[in-house]
Amino acid sequence: MEFDNLVLQNPVFMKSLQSLPSASIILLLLFSFVRCSKHTSEGISDTGQVLVKNIWTVDYYFHDQDMTEDYTNSRLLFSSTGAVGFQKNGETTAGTWTQNFDTLHNQWISLHFNTNDSHIGELNKSWRLTDQSSSSLQFEETDGATDVLFRLKTQ
Repeated sequence: MEFDNLVLQNPVFMKSLQSLPSASIILLLLFSFVRCSKHTSEGISDTGQVLVKNIWTVDYYFHDQDMTEDYTNSRLLFSSTGAVGFQKNGETTAGTWTQNFDTLHNQWISLHFNTNDSHIGELNKSWRLTDQSSSSLQFEETDGATDVLFRLKTQ
């Protein structure tokens, strides 16, 4: 991605391309060989790095109805070791998390908490990342015919 910006910001290169009748073909070939990847050298994606660097709150949770209130005053803490903690009312429930990519390059985060608490148990799903900003992550999971939406924001 940095290469793209360097090439496009170089006025000498751009002027020489304008003088070539086949500039569009050259650009097409150049960009066809550039591949962007969300994986880092350590095997954890940018999203995974964002997860472990922040403390998260449940900003929105929908499963047949708005259940966000069930997660008021809760926090999620992710570790680069694959551990995750759900904290609420001074209690922490330990769990695990993993991330992967499907064949369509969708990013998935799977959560698993070993608990009898039904609200925490609602998080035990494989979540497809649908939107990301610097302060929030939005996930979706299809539970039969129902879409389940889950949005985290930084605390």
